[in-house]
Amino acid sequence: MKRMGLITIGQSPRLDILSDIESVFDEDAELLQRGALDKLTQAELAALTPNEGETVLVSCLRDGTAVTMAEERVIGLLQTCIAELESEGVACILFLCTGDFKDRLTAKVPLIYPNRILTGLLPALCEDHKLIVMVPDQEQAADAVAQWESLGLETQVVPISPYEGSQEDFSTAAESIKESEGSYVLLDCMGYTSKMKHLVESISGKIVILPRTLSASIVQVLIS
Repeated sequence: MKRMGLITIGQSPRLDILSDIESVFDEDAELLQRGALDKLTQAELAALTPNEGETVLVSCLRDGTAVTMAEERVIGLLQTCIAELESEGVACILFLCTGDFKDRLTAKVPLIYPNRILTGLLPALCEDHKLIVMVPDQEQAADAVAQWESLGLETQVVPISPYEGSQEDFSTAAESIKESEGSYVLLDCMGYTSKMKHLVESISGKIVILPRTLSASIVQVLIS
């Protein structure tokens, strides 16, 4: 049986993500999960709240509650998750996060970063050099613009939380980009679901990229 590690920057298990990606993998694949926040107390969680100038990451707790944290302060927790999964014999590790960890993490097995898949793919897809990006938090908007415009893509950002946004909120967001230039929409968080993708596609008429299923499909190719 092939063992693959999954690491969330929130708490595991991420059953919401598994519901979309389990069918992508072969039946003999065993998926082992770890979460950066699995063992933290409420006080320790509060200490991760981003300060001005820190990189904002958004995930959720085991009960579905949204949580915001500073990327710089979860690196050590993620490294511990890597060590635990390696000790269980995983063949590779997929991050359930679209953040850019800038080579801060190390492993003896391949680390699959959805962010790197997306930054390689989207500039090749967007022939008009325009991209619409949905992010969970307004505080992430400036970083999203900086990242994608550095790759030559004129970027429009629409903040909407995958954890707190309602169906009506997503319908309104999709309607707001209907007349926007650009054929592609990136749902830039592993928290966005297939249901959200299909809703935004049906209303906006644009092609929507969902990182959780895209990344899982690529990992399946690697381990097959």
